[in-house]
Order: sequence, then structure tokens, then C-alpha cells
Amino acid sequence: MIAFSISALEKAPVNKSGSLPEEFLDLAPEDAFTAASPVEYDLTASLVSGGVLVSGSVAAAVCADCGRCLQPVLISIGNDDLHLFFEIADGQEILEVDEDIRAELLLDLPMNPLCSPDCRGLCPVCGCDLNEGDCQCDTAAAAGKVSPWSALDGLEL
Repeated sequence: MIAFSISALEKAPVNKSGSLPEEFLDLAPEDAFTAASPVEYDLTASLVSGGVLVSGSVAAAVCADCGRCLQPVLISIGNDDLHLFFEIADGQEILEVDEDIRAELLLDLPMNPLCSPDCRGLCPVCGCDLNEGDCQCDTAAAAGKVSPWSALDGLEL
């Protein structure tokens, strides 16, 4: 748990750094991503007008399958320039920032993870991994046979 004491912040900014276990990201087994490393954080909280500003960096690594070739890929997520503002309620003694840090990390997950930007993916006909070499099937001819629009190829207007 990452928490800051409001009374300690009244004296001076507070720095906290450390790591949280992989379970912190709370990724379910049916999710496309699995946590691969602890969450590392280095945060500084300071009292500002009307609230608390938490700044610093958070980082972790997750595993996923490439969106093109389905090979496992390790992805670094995080934010090196994190700035979060929290309003403080009257009488509040402790500021917990766990959920906001978790949300920042989850927002950094890619929509379509790739093993490399130039990944060629799988052949749409035979399923061969095109990163390992060209397949033996004729993808253009096979795609033409399957396409519902191939009947319009001979149409003359």
C-alpha cells in the first residue's frame, strides 16, 4: 500500500520508493495480459494549495501474446513523468494512492501488443508464422477463392 500522512506533508515533501508484488495490478487469468514483474515506484508527495500533488515514476512489465503472430512478448509499462493531484477532505489524515497508480499503469497497456513493429504476422490461409519465412501457399489465389467479392472481378461497366 502506498500512503502518505497529511500531517507529515505539512512539514516537508515526502518521498517514497519501493516495489509492490505482481498481484498489485490485479490482472485476471482471462485477461490478455499477465504481470511479469513487481511494480516499481518512486514518488514524491507535496502539499499544494487545495490538495496534494504526487509526482514521480512507476514501472512494471507484463506478458502478452503478439497481436499479429501470437508469440509471447514482454512489454514495459509505466510513466516516468507522473503527476497526480488529490483534494484533501477536512479531517483526512492519510492519502492512499494505490488505485490511482494502478489505473495509470493499466492505461499504459497497448491495445494491440506487438513483438516488433515490423512483425509480419500469420498467413491468413495456412497459419504459418511469416516472421520465420514465407509460406508455400499462394495467398493471393486462395484469398480470391474465399472472397465474397471475387464474383465482381469480371464485371464490366
